[in-house]
Amino acid sequence: MRKIISLATVSMLALVLGSGCAPMEMGAKVEKGDETIPQTAIYVGHHEGEDVLRAIKAAAHKDGWRVTEFRSEAVIVEKEFNGQTAAAVIKYHNQHIYGENTNAPMNELLKLRHAIVDELKKEQKH
Repeated sequence: MRKIISLATVSMLALVLGSGCAPMEMGAKVEKGDETIPQTAIYVGHHEGEDVLRAIKAAAHKDGWRVTEFRSEAVIVEKEFNGQTAAAVIKYHNQHIYGENTNAPMNELLKLRHAIVDELKKEQKH
């Protein structure tokens, strides 16, 4: 049962992160044959990896998430909800952001997603 819930949660995160945002043309824009990126990933444009990492960290910290660099092109975000810690992995690769959720509330992940997009928009203006 726990695996089903985890799978459902990961699927929901993929859907949330895959939904688009018009001003930055967010959405799934994966080249055919590029199997390293899920079809539900958010396209973030031509940002350097360091810029995307900086935007993720800034957005997460503003929204109260703890950020831990997990490996190259991935971070773990954690936040406490009702006395329990929720976590998600955010990966950024080949101009896309996508995530794996373990137990974070979807509405909080949506807020984080919008905050990341806002931070990336700020990077574009500079």
